[in-house]
Amino acid sequence: MSTSVCMGIYNGAAYLEAQLESIRSQTKPPDEVILCDDGSRDASAELAEAFIDRHGLRESWKLYRNQERKGYPGNFYYAMGLCRGDIVFLADQDDIWAAGKMELMCGILETHPDAKCVCCKFGLIDGAGKDIHSLMQPAVSHGTGRVRTVSIADVFYKCEWPGMVLAYRREWYRKRMGDRQTVENIRIPHDFLVCALAAEAHGFLQTDSELAYHRRHDSNAGGEEHRLGRLLNRERKLGEIETYNRLLDAFREEGILSSREAGKALEDKRIVMGERYEALLSRRITRVLANAWRRRGMVRPATVICDVILCLGRAPGV
Repeated sequence: MSTSVCMGIYNGAAYLEAQLESIRSQTKPPDEVILCDDGSRDASAELAEAFIDRHGLRESWKLYRNQERKGYPGNFYYAMGLCRGDIVFLADQDDIWAAGKMELMCGILETHPDAKCVCCKFGLIDGAGKDIHSLMQPAVSHGTGRVRTVSIADVFYKCEWPGMVLAYRREWYRKRMGDRQTVENIRIPHDFLVCALAAEAHGFLQTDSELAYHRRHDSNAGGEEHRLGRLLNRERKLGEIETYNRLLDAFREEGILSSREAGKALEDKRIVMGERYEALLSRRITRVLANAWRRRGMVRPATVICDVILCLGRAPGV
């Protein structure tokens, strides 16, 4: 299987070279790397160009400079449409990959021909590359290498698979998206979309192997946070829920999902998030707990703890 790595770049000069090096140093090097700079105001594009020249990669690594800003995730959809490999790996500009990431994940796709997409587990690091331990930590790897199927309900339950952990079959994605595969105005983030589509097809696999490290810093495109003083801020959390609800609306309005199972998972999540929003607005702990009990199995325990603290209003910054 041939492989592509695609990356959207925007003002990422601070950490870009480290990520490019971790891709170049893979035990199974990519057959092509597609880099799309979305009008960076810093030296990102120049840094990427110099990296390609310095390592003699011009035949297989391509840098595209958008004439007009496509935004996020439009830049990623554009980059995905340029890929020609059988397997496409999504990459963010500020993370780090373990050296064997591509080899191991390609191996899983080879031994599971019905799989549409595979993901690994990941750790968190800060701007200096130091490990982060957070209240909302992603699923911890036990290093077993076991592979499990991720359901569509799982995807909406916690949606903890950023693009940098994903590899998908390009031909499957092309056929599934049809005429929309290169449309850059889809409102759903590219990684969320790929996860949902693969899970709906019962073809989304996760390996219990930590193969990537997601960097959390003040300029993350997704606005991720790990510091308790900022995580436990009611206004911030209400804003995050509003953003997530708009994404759920986009799934329904754009008709991305087609199965009854996926439709139910989507509607269940819409109900849960609506109830959560109203409970936080009310500041009533009893309402948070009642919702959690009624929707048990659909709400993460860490989420309930956060919401109780937010209603108490005793955390820094609330």
